[in-house]
Amino acid sequence: MSKTNHFGRPKGYAVCFRKECPLAQSCLRQLSADEPGEERFISVVNLSLVRGAAKQCPFYKSSEKVRVAYGIDHIFNDIPFSKHKLVFHSVKNYFGKSTYYRIANKRRPIWPNEQEYVRQVFARNGISEPVEFGEYQDIYNW
Repeated sequence: MSKTNHFGRPKGYAVCFRKECPLAQSCLRQLSADEPGEERFISVVNLSLVRGAAKQCPFYKSSEKVRVAYGIDHIFNDIPFSKHKLVFHSVKNYFGKSTYYRIANKRRPIWPNEQEYVRQVFARNGISEPVEFGEYQDIYNW
């Protein structure tokens, strides 16, 4: 896992010091710029590239948190035997072997679009019970 400052910014993540930007209040790059942590050197957005950008900054990153999930193995427990293999392999193949392993061991979050894909696999196979992952956490989408 990469080192972060106490705001949670990954090491090497570009920050922005353009305080007058109309998007500053909701931009993760702007908000995390004021939290230096223990990094001796930081990456900074080139302000000459954003001077003219008003409401469509190419470097804007929303500070809205996303709900990620951790833990996936238990979701296959109550699937009928006749559908288990197909559903399991559909999900595993979607992520790939190594990524699935990291997800199963809670080393990597399951992003909202990935959670939705898993739910669609279940629905396509006639499984109507809601898919509940092991745990959920609201995090910044760096």
